Amino acid sequence: MNHCLIQAVINSAPQMRYTKENQTAIAEMIVNFKGLRSDDPTRELKIVGWGNIAQGMVDELKEGQNIVIEGRLKMNSVTRKDGTKEKQPELTASKIHQLSPVDVVKSDQEENNGSIDKKENNKTSSWDSSPLVPEVDEIPF
Repeated sequence: MNHCLIQAVINSAPQMRYTKENQTAIAEMIVNFKGLRSDDPTRELKIVGWGNIAQGMVDELKEGQNIVIEGRLKMNSVTRKDGTKEKQPELTASKIHQLSPVDVVKSDQEENNGSIDKKENNKTSSWDSSPLVPEVDEIPF
């Protein structure tokens, strides 16, 4: 079974697009997350949401928010301009939990002159909807 749970900070606000065939909503965003050890560098991860998840991402999530994402991890193989292949991770979200609501993030940014405080708030909200993707389990290793 491929199921991941990642706590991250939104690096770029979700962007919406639609499929050509049936106009299904797809949202994408980039998040940053810390490694397991204190000396591990911060990493970026592309998050994709489908249908209701996508709409919730665009409506409720903003850059700088602290969230927990549940979903399926897959590796995409991308060809660079020089012809070499690169693997890029992507997480298809099945649930997203907000650890810091938008109003808390905005007020923290104003108080700290635009920097984001890492305080967590006890208020959480989530969307619970299965992604509209095939049930093919692609394990990247």
